[in-house]
Amino acid sequence: MTQLTGIALLGAGRMAKVHASAIRQAGGQIVAVYDPVSAAADAMAAETGAAVASSAAAAINHPQVDAVVIATSSDTHVELIIAASHAGKPVLCEKPLASSLADARRCIEIIGSEAAQRVFLGFNRRFDRGHASVRHAVQAGEIGRLEQLTITSRDPFPPPLEYIPRSGGLFRDMMIHDFDMARGIVGKEFVSITAHGSSIIDPEIGRLGDVDTASVTLLAEDGTLVTILNSRRCSYGFDQRIEAFGSSGMVMSDNPRQSGFTRYSPNAPGCAAPILEFFMERYGPSYVEEMRLFLACAQSGKPMPVNALDGLKAALLAEAATESLRLGKTLHLTGLDQEFHHA
Repeated sequence: MTQLTGIALLGAGRMAKVHASAIRQAGGQIVAVYDPVSAAADAMAAETGAAVASSAAAAINHPQVDAVVIATSSDTHVELIIAASHAGKPVLCEKPLASSLADARRCIEIIGSEAAQRVFLGFNRRFDRGHASVRHAVQAGEIGRLEQLTITSRDPFPPPLEYIPRSGGLFRDMMIHDFDMARGIVGKEFVSITAHGSSIIDPEIGRLGDVDTASVTLLAEDGTLVTILNSRRCSYGFDQRIEAFGSSGMVMSDNPRQSGFTRYSPNAPGCAAPILEFFMERYGPSYVEEMRLFLACAQSGKPMPVNALDGLKAALLAEAATESLRLGKTLHLTGLDQEFHHA
């Protein structure tokens, strides 16, 4: 087990609760918690035995705090990362790095690329056992040359409508996980992106300026094609699959089932148990593995395995997808320090 590490937890909402559980299971200890909603902070402190801080700065600079976990709203991430980095504290920040590409770039410019490597970005799906096995198999050459990668991510139901205007949009809020996954598996930079999207689940989502059904095609610099499929609704559960097809084979990360139960009857010949229904059922172990890696890197001083620079690159892809959808065009990607442009 990882040596005990004092954590400042910024945020006390749903994702903060997920990270609080992961911190405990990974061997860390929350010693300070801050949330602008005092009742939420009090409840988290009572559950974890932490002290309630009067401000984010007070939590970050608590004398027993060795590292900082940020689980606040996306529009606060940059300022909190800057504050924690300037205090010399390693940071784990829930995705995304920022609510816009401009803010993501500003974050890296202020803290610098070296400090950015000490900021662990919460792309926990990299550490899902099945997804990680696909990445390892591809990188080990087990399927020959990778030619096509298909990533499917469908939520069981849409978020509350009041969340949509502050989410940043489906590409920045939801598909950003898949952009990071694609980068991690392909291991090459992408040179073009084409996005399509519709509001066919709930027209109100469209009226609020977002889409609920989307697909993106990415072209890597070596010719590999990546297709990403997202939906805000899935009638049969939390659909999370990856398929990597290569010159000498294919590997897949499929949906885990609720159990190994299978029913055989005239109406259901070989019907397996349902897939998992919620993100914590599917990805709970990956949050713990993410936290274990973060604490280990925080203690050793090693760069984080997925860091703020990766967050910046994922933000670029999310921004480009948003613009591709708006323009109805394929965009060419010309690097992190340049703007994308359409054909």
